[in-house]
Amino acid sequence: MARRFKKTIFNSDTAPQNTEKKQVSNVRKLKLLITVIDRSKTLFYVDLLEQFEVNVQMVLYGRGTANSQMRDLLGLVESEKSVIISYIREDKIKEAMETLDEKFHKVKNGKGIAYTVALDSIIGVSMYQLLSNDRTVKEGDKK
Repeated sequence: MARRFKKTIFNSDTAPQNTEKKQVSNVRKLKLLITVIDRSKTLFYVDLLEQFEVNVQMVLYGRGTANSQMRDLLGLVESEKSVIISYIREDKIKEAMETLDEKFHKVKNGKGIAYTVALDSIIGVSMYQLLSNDRTVKEGDKK
C-alpha cells in the first residue's frame, strides 16, 4: 500500500517563527596544564594560575631520586617537588605559559617546568562548565 505524504512549503511569510531567544555559549577547548615546581612554592603557583580562570587544580607531592650531583648539574635546588594539574581553557594558555616562564626566571627558587596536554572529550555539560569556569545559567535554573 503506497502512502501519500503532504508536501509543505514554507516561505518567509508563512514559516513558523521562534520568538524565544536562547543564549548559546561558545564551547572552548580545554587542556591540562602540568606544572612541576619546588614544594615550597606550591601555594604561590596555585594562586598565580587562578588569575587565568583556572577553576579546578590538583596538587600532587613527589620526591625526586636524583643525587645531589645530578641536581646541581640540572640547577635544581630541592628534591621535593609539587606537580600541579590544572584544567585551563585553550585561549588562556599562551598568557599563562608566558607568566609562568617569567616567574620561573624571576622568583627565587621558583624554577619549574610547565607543559600542556590536549583533552579530547569531557563527559557532561555540567562537568565542562565546572572545568572551563563557564557560569552560563541553564534554562530553568534560578539566578
